[in-house]
Amino acid sequence: MDLIALAIPFFLLAVALELLLDRYRGTAYYRAGDAINSLSAGILSTTFGYFTKLLPVLVWGYVLRNFALIDMPLTWFDVSLRGVILWVVAAVAWDFCYYWFHRCSHEISVLWAAHAVHHQSEDYNLTTALRQTSSGFLFGWIFYLPLFLIGFPFEVLVTVSAVNLIYQFWVHTQVIDRLGIIDRILVTPSNHRVHHAQNAQYIDKNYGGIFIFWDRLFGTYAAEDSREPVI
Repeated sequence: MDLIALAIPFFLLAVALELLLDRYRGTAYYRAGDAINSLSAGILSTTFGYFTKLLPVLVWGYVLRNFALIDMPLTWFDVSLRGVILWVVAAVAWDFCYYWFHRCSHEISVLWAAHAVHHQSEDYNLTTALRQTSSGFLFGWIFYLPLFLIGFPFEVLVTVSAVNLIYQFWVHTQVIDRLGIIDRILVTPSNHRVHHAQNAQYIDKNYGGIFIFWDRLFGTYAAEDSREPVI
């Protein structure tokens, strides 16, 4: 089951609702040209992705079959307490790897060349989430190899990968304000606005996908400051 494909209609519905709210409030978070550009990049990335998934699938599968340190049957990941805990561990582990992939995508030139596409928009709305690169497949898969080396089942990692990506959609908005204690645990719209901001104090901050505590742990966290509105 392709969770991302199933989520696309909900993405588009959310974009439409945010656009209507933007027009109603007169907040001018949307410009037609920029939004169309973001959606076009998303369509290109998704279409191109169907032809580029083979490389990571082959390498991940090879590592899992031949070098896995732990034999984790898929049956372990059921609805029991143990199964739920294992699902959570897999999701947290994937997000940890995503943090380092995302951080390196800002700090290493060849990775930034791909990731910069996502940051080209000067607007910040839900279409920005869909503005994705078409060349991330070249190096991104490398950062998740340790999870296959540990021995997590392929189906589990593909699922938590999709959940991680789908989660990140909703944080690309200015409609939702700060969320209190949740901002200290999860990546929220407030935390991710900081990541996209051009302000000097916000540059290279808040790399997490779902959890913000990686940034707190590794010194890349910055809270949105009401005295310094994000640009």
